[in-house]
Amino acid sequence: MYANPPTASFGDAETLLEPDGTGEGHWVGAPCVHRHGGTTYLAVRERDPARRGHTVTIYEYGDADDADDASDGADGDDPDGSVTLDPVRTITADDLGVVSVERPALVTDPRSGDVELFLPVDRGGNDWTIRKLAAAPCVDALESSTARDVLAPRPGTSDAGTVKDPSVLTVGGRYYLFYAGADGLSEQAHLATSVDGETFHRVEGNPVVPRAYWHDHHTRVSTVVPAPDAPAWLVFYDGSGVADEGRTWNLRTGVAVSTDLREFVDTCPDGPLYAAPTADRRTGVSTFATCRYLDVLDRGERWELFAEVAREDGSFALRRTSVPVSGIEQSG
Repeated sequence: MYANPPTASFGDAETLLEPDGTGEGHWVGAPCVHRHGGTTYLAVRERDPARRGHTVTIYEYGDADDADDASDGADGDDPDGSVTLDPVRTITADDLGVVSVERPALVTDPRSGDVELFLPVDRGGNDWTIRKLAAAPCVDALESSTARDVLAPRPGTSDAGTVKDPSVLTVGGRYYLFYAGADGLSEQAHLATSVDGETFHRVEGNPVVPRAYWHDHHTRVSTVVPAPDAPAWLVFYDGSGVADEGRTWNLRTGVAVSTDLREFVDTCPDGPLYAAPTADRRTGVSTFATCRYLDVLDRGERWELFAEVAREDGSFALRRTSVPVSGIEQSG
């Protein structure tokens, strides 16, 4: 067996950040983890019922492995392996002149080496577009005043309603921007590509992960990573079903695979891969089973998984778990 995603339990995961309030609509998460210039950054969205998505904070992220990489036994190593989160840049919906901001996406320009930030914004009345801030040499130099739309809904297509929640990677100098596109019924996972990170073209195969099976209401790609043991990509996606309680935001994580980032095969038709410990059954969940916006920090023999996960009170927190990937069973 090859390209199997690691087994993980977010019930046992470490809570990195908690929302300011309790109850439904209090969320912190939508994580994006990204290495730039030798530093690991974790970008997070904060939300509450009154202000919706009001702030994106980018933290410098570190744990014991980062200390070991920087110095072998020197001062500053963390013997307990605890995580450090140092805020380096904050961008608010007010800074952008919008009603709400959602999942951030950091990427490094493959040509200049500068860092770039993509943000989905609601300009009012559920009018979502994806904006990009001008590239900067470092994260703390990212400037909200430079934000401009790089992707907007297109009439007559499966993303005619909204575009939001980007996940961006570069391969061979080309940008791959996965996003959630709504057609007036629900959101589905879409892909657009670019050679310069400014002008994006939708691929012909959209939606790349359509609504089906247990996620027959909603899908969106949360992150795409190379499989550790095969020439394939693991395409983690969020999904919910028509029968799910709170189906718009009560999303769990599945996985598809792709060998070329053109064709995508759903490998989780029978149920999600990861869910919150509050889940009561695999389909038609009536509790908050949310485990969404998964992102992966590849540390070689293990991965760190970050996700926004539901708590018993209905709020969502940011959790992290570390899982081995070197021991995945393989057979010819």
